[in-house]
Amino acid sequence: MVITLVPDENTFRALTVGGIEVDLAYPTAVGLLGTGFLPVNDPTDPATRVALLSFTPPGINLYDGLQTFFDADTTLPHTLRTLLSFNQTANLIFSQPVLFERVLFDCTAGTPVSLASFTCTIPSEVDALARPIPPAQRPACSMVLTGP
Repeated sequence: MVITLVPDENTFRALTVGGIEVDLAYPTAVGLLGTGFLPVNDPTDPATRVALLSFTPPGINLYDGLQTFFDADTTLPHTLRTLLSFNQTANLIFSQPVLFERVLFDCTAGTPVSLASFTCTIPSEVDALARPIPPAQRPACSMVLTGP
C-alpha cells in the first residue's frame, strides 16, 4: 500500500505543517508484523514494513522530527496510526501531492483484498505554530495497492 497526500484548492498552505496524524484502517484479511508501537526503520530498505516516502532534504523530509507508528490491531477497525511532529526544516507545505507512506502488509493466502477494504483519514493536523487545521483544509489521502 502506498499513500499519497493530495491537496486541493481548500488545503491549508500558509505555513509549514507542524504535525499530522494519518490513520490507515485495514481489513482483518491483512496484518502488520507486530502490534502497538512499531519501529522506525530505514526507509531505503525494501523490507521495512512502514516507511515514510518523502525524505530528501532540502525538499520535504518527513523524518525531520518525531515519528510514531502505532498498530492498533486488537479491536476493529484495525488501524495503523502514523503520528509526525515536525521540525521547521521538514519543509512540509501542501502545494503539491506528497508521497507519504509505504506499508507492507502480510496477506492471508487465498483471500482477495481490494482497495475498498482500506480507509485513510487525517484526524489531526497543526501548522508550524501548533494551531489546529480544520478538517476541510486537510489534504485528501490517495491509496494504491502494490504487490509484493
